[in-house]
Amino acid sequence: MTRTKYLLYAFEVIENNNSLYFYETDRKFFQEKKPPKDILQENPLKQNGLDKSKIIQNPWLKWKTDNIQEIVTKDGVCINYLKSSDNDYIVIKEDLKLLETYTYLVENYDISHTLDFEMIKKWHIMIFDTIYPFAGELRTVNMSKGKGEQIWEWRLDFLRGVPGFDKLLKKVSSKEYDDIDSISSDLSVLLSDFLFIHPFREGNGRLSRLICDIILAKNGFPMIGLNLKKSDNYIQRVHEGYECNYEPMKELLQMKIEEELESN
Repeated sequence: MTRTKYLLYAFEVIENNNSLYFYETDRKFFQEKKPPKDILQENPLKQNGLDKSKIIQNPWLKWKTDNIQEIVTKDGVCINYLKSSDNDYIVIKEDLKLLETYTYLVENYDISHTLDFEMIKKWHIMIFDTIYPFAGELRTVNMSKGKGEQIWEWRLDFLRGVPGFDKLLKKVSSKEYDDIDSISSDLSVLLSDFLFIHPFREGNGRLSRLICDIILAKNGFPMIGLNLKKSDNYIQRVHEGYECNYEPMKELLQMKIEEELESN
């Protein structure tokens, strides 16, 4: 089954001539059914017993699904190569990989290239291939965030907007900008549309900031993606963009660019 190809069982325990298979999460272990034959051959670890204090219930909901993007904890943490259900720990790892990708692209990427969605998928793989088994793949589930009246849902049919976003991305990344107002205006539309579509299961916010920064760098402007904070009413500005009101996002981008220019 797809679900076991990346999260190999930790070991097999022989008990009363029966085999029990345990998987690891947060340095503890939960029992699940016998893995497929190819997994058994790949991971033949065995041991005679297990400290009962380290045994927990399987924290992953929808464990038996064939859609790996559906496997989450009750708190919405996606199944991952880190074998962790600790969201704070995973966020730290994601941030480190994002910074590694920034460093690599600054040193190696030819910013004269026109961007397209295929390149964005490659960047997604660069950031998340050691964290999630679905790195670089389009979202296969509906998603929602928020509570009460603030809840927002990203439906699968939003993915029909990917070709239009790809066209816009190519257009914006091929233009030459010499003023803050114009580039802020176009980037506000680009970021809002990308986040509205929400093409990936995880990492859309990080990807949107990276796209923004590469286009800024192409035109000689300072990169400001990592400076976009919740304290700037960032989420509210994003939601305004979902309603095609791009002015709040434009104002924020323009302010951040001007701040960076003044500090330098």
